[in-house]
Amino acid sequence: MERLRFVKDYGDDYEGPETSKVATEYPLHSLRVSLITCYTMDTDLPLPVISKLLAGHTRLLMTIYYNKITPSVMAEKMSEADSALVKRGETSLKNFLQDAEMRQIQLRTASLGDTYNSVEAVLANRNPIGWEERATGLCLVGGNSVRSDELSTVGGCWNGGPLIKDAASTHARVYGPVPHGPENCPRCRWHITDATYLPALNSKFNQVSYKAHQAAELAVEIEGQLEALKDDLYLAEEAGKPFLKHSELQALERRYEKQRVEADEYAKDYIAIFNLINKVVQIENGRTEDDDRQKLVAVGSAEDLNVSMKFIETDSELLHLSLLCEDAEFYPDLHDDLRKTPAIAKRTNALSRMMARSGYKPVFLEMDENTQLIVGNALIRKMAKIADPDDKMEGYRIATNYIEAQVYLENDGLLKSGFEAVKQITPITLSSGALKRIPAMEVSE
Repeated sequence: MERLRFVKDYGDDYEGPETSKVATEYPLHSLRVSLITCYTMDTDLPLPVISKLLAGHTRLLMTIYYNKITPSVMAEKMSEADSALVKRGETSLKNFLQDAEMRQIQLRTASLGDTYNSVEAVLANRNPIGWEERATGLCLVGGNSVRSDELSTVGGCWNGGPLIKDAASTHARVYGPVPHGPENCPRCRWHITDATYLPALNSKFNQVSYKAHQAAELAVEIEGQLEALKDDLYLAEEAGKPFLKHSELQALERRYEKQRVEADEYAKDYIAIFNLINKVVQIENGRTEDDDRQKLVAVGSAEDLNVSMKFIETDSELLHLSLLCEDAEFYPDLHDDLRKTPAIAKRTNALSRMMARSGYKPVFLEMDENTQLIVGNALIRKMAKIADPDDKMEGYRIATNYIEAQVYLENDGLLKSGFEAVKQITPITLSSGALKRIPAMEVSE
């Protein structure tokens, strides 16, 4: 086997200057294309995800939807399904894991890669007391995030990662910690999920997409500064002059490497979540008509409830932020993660600018962060519902475009309807006159 050569071999008898040895065996662009081709051929990732990760920086949102069924009908069917499942007493994944055979568990649940040997080991005693509910599934080791001295017998975040040392015996194998920090459940071998967690997995996917975009954007910004400084270094060396910014160059290299690694880890989180979602969707779509155990929606025809995924590329940051904030209101874990980002504050600023420019008092600035989240959700949710009652994503797209484009006078009724929804849910926080129009002079002041 020969080593793959990327740079042209000029040979020992080459007489030209060293600086002229710059030819490559393959154009650099072709290597990039080859990487994209490799991901396309050797993984189950759809092209929109690959293009987002490797070829561009546009925002990618995902929504799980059901063929031949509108969101309003879906909500009604979900309510019916919840009632039916509660009566049967078999709604939870925890109950399913406690009663089902291992083969059934493998066919009905999704976990990270080929980790069912870990799942089988931890389910040997079938003790649900040690299983902890998480937003996107169950942690089979009780949510242990503090390192234990009993590494060979106790599972947790410290050994939920990839295999480091293989062995014939399961107990003798050594696993690393969960990549990208503790409680990163989608990349942990102790995490298991099924169709009942699809909405939360969808929300987690979009939140990681936002973090990956932010990290990549910062890395690109620092890279631009780094390349400019490297150009200055080259020019100084060519002119035989001293370069006085070595410390600044080192700092930029360190910062760039840190953000590059962070963006890479978020991309891997992104892929792990998608793979879990894809497995669950395949399980759901492979069911027979009479198989409704642990099903997301156990009523309606199979044709109506064919689960699929739709990817949307958008340049709208407000659309992305609004969907994240909407989901965070219902999933406490995602809410905690979202508060560590500038997402809520950025959306609040956008809504406040809209209100001030359209002649309303920007009351969001007077609220605490949690109230901003809830009230902002109510405002955009109502506007989106009016804009498109049957398609949530399209309704949000229209509403956020309306806010970003500042076309308030063209459809003032949309904004007024949103404010009416806000006043209904915040009778104490907002005074009765807080959302009335104020004179333009007062707004400008």
